[in-house]
Amino acid sequence: MTICCADIPRLPGLDSIRFRAGLKGGNRVVRWPYVAENDNIAPWVRGGELVFVTGINHRRSEQNLQRLIREGVDKQVAGLVILTGPEFIREIPASVIELANALEFPLLEQPYSLQMVIVTEVISAAIVQDNLLGQSVRLFLTRLINGFADAPELIHLRAGELGLSDDKPYAVLAVRLAGFHQRLLIDDPEQHWRLIHQRNQLEQQFGELLKRRGIDWPVLVHEQDLLAIWPSEAGHAAALSDELEQALAFLQKQQPELDLYAGVSDQQPGLSRLAEAVEQARQAVQFAVQHQHQRLFFNEQLGIARLFAAIPQRNLLAQFCQQQLGTLCFARDPQSLLLKQTLTHYLNQFGNQQQAAELLGIHRNTLSHRLKRIERLTGHTLSDPFSRLNLQNALLIEQILFQHHAIDAEPNN
Repeated sequence: MTICCADIPRLPGLDSIRFRAGLKGGNRVVRWPYVAENDNIAPWVRGGELVFVTGINHRRSEQNLQRLIREGVDKQVAGLVILTGPEFIREIPASVIELANALEFPLLEQPYSLQMVIVTEVISAAIVQDNLLGQSVRLFLTRLINGFADAPELIHLRAGELGLSDDKPYAVLAVRLAGFHQRLLIDDPEQHWRLIHQRNQLEQQFGELLKRRGIDWPVLVHEQDLLAIWPSEAGHAAALSDELEQALAFLQKQQPELDLYAGVSDQQPGLSRLAEAVEQARQAVQFAVQHQHQRLFFNEQLGIARLFAAIPQRNLLAQFCQQQLGTLCFARDPQSLLLKQTLTHYLNQFGNQQQAAELLGIHRNTLSHRLKRIERLTGHTLSDPFSRLNLQNALLIEQILFQHHAIDAEPNN
């Protein structure tokens, strides 16, 4: 669904362009072609560009070409194309090829005889055409997610028209950047731009990851989550778990400063159940963010929470929540969030105060003080096992209701 570096020599009229190094990075997505006319490229790129170096207006030494590759890696451009011929850059130095291979950075060679105007026109047209097709695919899938579903036969027919293969079972993977919406509320334009840029980079890297794994489905954005349709073999849940753990670890490595969590739906046989799968994945990632003891959460791990989510009378769930949590129920102020986070960790540790205090990074006396306050606000004693069970279920229900109403329920850390 995207144009990547490995696709460039396959485009019409561009077969004389050769892939010279960094083939392992060949699935980097090309956002746009850019012809570099300056000594360096770092100030002029934003990520995803396929950078062309001609040597016409600026002489390129071996050291300069090496620097361009390092800058390209740092700025996350798609790749570098070096034009070679008798007049300017005669050949690509071996050290430049070695560096590109070492960094897994795509390096291509284009003969001067191939006119740049033709190259940029072909690549730009391919990107525009791909974007139009991608918009059609995203619109089709978004309609399914929002419940505008046709008969399974018509869905299968439309998927085929769009070049999508929907003949394998799949699971939906939802990836969430923890605290994203909360940080956007801060009145700081520079931080807003940085967050949006990080989110866009994450989406691009997610798309590259899918392409490397041979998955044709695009990355979808639904409210605060990035969604991927992940083909899987029915009955191979363990293998699927390993794949998704590796995928999340890859994304986290690409963006180490971000806090990423993921949720996974049950396996589904067809696109007619895509809306249900997305809801399952988003509920799972919600619990991953809330409990924070594991970054990848499967819908099947939710247990009794799945029963709560299936109850159509939301008012009954809300009433139970209010009866158990008292004034803490649905409270979003920092102090209430802190107390509910404390209660969650305390209950997850089966009432062991020492372990809960260590997990929270606080003194046991501080924990004891918070627990007494929680008892006053809820009206329930934590020494009663039935009260602990009801409170734990109430916290689960609260998260389900937050998810249902698309409220950011992430705790403050």
